[in-house]
Amino acid sequence: MFQQRKNKRFTYKSRLQDSEEKESKADFEAKWNEIKGSEKKHGNVFTSLPALIVMLVSLFVLLYILEGYIN
Repeated sequence: MFQQRKNKRFTYKSRLQDSEEKESKADFEAKWNEIKGSEKKHGNVFTSLPALIVMLVSLFVLLYILEGYIN
């Protein structure tokens, strides 16, 4: 009646744990740096901040000029 519960232990073993190849941390970092260096992002010219600012200023200038023709 007053028996304590036994701790349940699971013997889960992943299938990747059995693999013979164990890569070191240095090898992983070398692969990571290789992948990271090769995928440099090349931004589009039209989405860069200076280009967007120039387009916005030119839009305001165009609106100012067109407003002069209306009046």
